[in-house]
Amino acid sequence: MKQILLLTVLTLFLTAGAAPTSLPKNVPYSDENTGVVFPPVLGAFRKTEIRINSNPVVGTRIQYSGDRMGCTADIFIYSLGERPEQITQWEFQRHYKELRNCILDLKAVSSKIEEVESAGEWKISGEKSDIIRRELFLIRTDGEETYRSELIVILCGDRIVKLRISVPSSQKEAIRESDEFINQFSKLFDIQVFFRSSNPPPVIKLRQEKKTAKPKS
Repeated sequence: MKQILLLTVLTLFLTAGAAPTSLPKNVPYSDENTGVVFPPVLGAFRKTEIRINSNPVVGTRIQYSGDRMGCTADIFIYSLGERPEQITQWEFQRHYKELRNCILDLKAVSSKIEEVESAGEWKISGEKSDIIRRELFLIRTDGEETYRSELIVILCGDRIVKLRISVPSSQKEAIRESDEFINQFSKLFDIQVFFRSSNPPPVIKLRQEKKTAKPKS
């Protein structure tokens, strides 16, 4: 029950008012705003539900669940205004700070959460390094269970794509499956993620766009 309460709190603040869209679980979902096709299975996680709201600020939520208790991944696609416009770099960075503050303030929202701390932000390199942020949080519940909760935010034109994936920190296999989900998720956006176990957090390298050679005159 405590795992369910925690996971509800972790995903509540951007899903209010979203009416669920009934789609077969084994059918890919194609998002018209980003052009990305989300498969029914990503690693050990399976798509369980899609919620689409006509208000672009609420937007779309794609939910995946792992086979293990307490393992969930939620992808949110939304705009920053009711009339979507190209999001500037300044607006993107400001929004990211708002998102991380929401996570750090979860203790004030739920009595089931004892402590929230940032375990560090990944360093990112590449031509598109200014359109993605990633950070790891540790969330401890009143039942002494600790969750690894990762936040990945991507700027996609007039939309924000946010991934929140949470797994129990005591389950090594669940952590491995979380890493694999993030790896496959990143490939959907043509981003390649490289992991290393050392501190500070691993580096994310973005795939460089291939440049075609100019024909000789």
